[in-house]
Amino acid sequence: MKKQEMTMDERLEAVLNREPVDGIPFVHKGYGFCAKNCGVKKADIYKDPKISFEAQYCTMEQYGATIQPFYTFVSYGALEFGGEIEWPSEQSPSASPSVKRRPVDSPEDVFKLKLPDPKTAGCVPMMMEFARLQEKHNTQIAFVCGSAFTHAANLCGVDKFMMWIISNPEAVYRALELMSDHILQVAEYFISTFGKDRVLARCAAPTESNMLISPEQFEKFVLPVHQKVYGRVLEMGARRNLYFHICSDHNKNLVHWQKIPRGRDGAPGILSIGHEVSIRKMAEYFPDDIIAGNLEPRLVARGKAEEVYEASKNCILEGKKYCKRGQFIFMAGCELPYDVPPVNIYMMQKAVRDFGNYDD
Repeated sequence: MKKQEMTMDERLEAVLNREPVDGIPFVHKGYGFCAKNCGVKKADIYKDPKISFEAQYCTMEQYGATIQPFYTFVSYGALEFGGEIEWPSEQSPSASPSVKRRPVDSPEDVFKLKLPDPKTAGCVPMMMEFARLQEKHNTQIAFVCGSAFTHAANLCGVDKFMMWIISNPEAVYRALELMSDHILQVAEYFISTFGKDRVLARCAAPTESNMLISPEQFEKFVLPVHQKVYGRVLEMGARRNLYFHICSDHNKNLVHWQKIPRGRDGAPGILSIGHEVSIRKMAEYFPDDIIAGNLEPRLVARGKAEEVYEASKNCILEGKKYCKRGQFIFMAGCELPYDVPPVNIYMMQKAVRDFGNYDD
């Protein structure tokens, strides 16, 4: 193994702060896998902040990744506005919560919704408990800043939301307004609790992908909301870098993502991508931002160890080739499945050790 001067945590902080870095950080993104790895229940990754934090911390340390546990919630929005969540069982093939009952069934229901208390809504108390553990252990303090579009779709279900874009745009705009206001209230809660410049705002945007909406619909429904929310979050005093997981195929949306606030005071944004978007293309559209990705999760879950190593190598070399030094983070292109063979995570770690150092 090649000698590494910096730890993975030091590398990540250097990348975020535009400081000299000796190599590429490796980020582990597999919350359900952390549960399996540490012998805890799938549901506890979402229901029990202490167990979740410890499982993530130990797994990240074990596999030589940056130690940055995070409380995530893919179904965010439904529970917070009065719906019900079904926690993953040990028999379920999925490791993520699903929506058992949605708070909205018809367009008329949207106009009956009231903003919840940001301190007690849904998973927010668990997210705050997790953030206090992050503070205690001196890891990155973060919260689900979210995508108003994705979370608004969770109110009624993505299928209905997509139809309402055509048949009832007024209900869509109202849902976006409510979710935007809620996200901003939660952001204010976390920033006021931990202080300015200490809390990382994290967003995942799967429902905005070109698999579901056109770039014209993105410009009409998504762009104005993202400009409003993320601009305001930065003004409030979130950390200077905003983190976005641009999930799935966003190739035709990249021109719009360029117009969305991503950093403050000259700081770069952090843009993680799926395998559907090339590192080269992202570097062309966002030459001054930090690009993270984009190893295909399915390959990590189903591929042979040597295939994962080779694909990891190629991903790392692309990042070094197309992104400026200190502007690439190696990670999977989306959350890794629950049943990933542990040896394949090791192969990701081995590849970044073998090929991730910068040549001085």
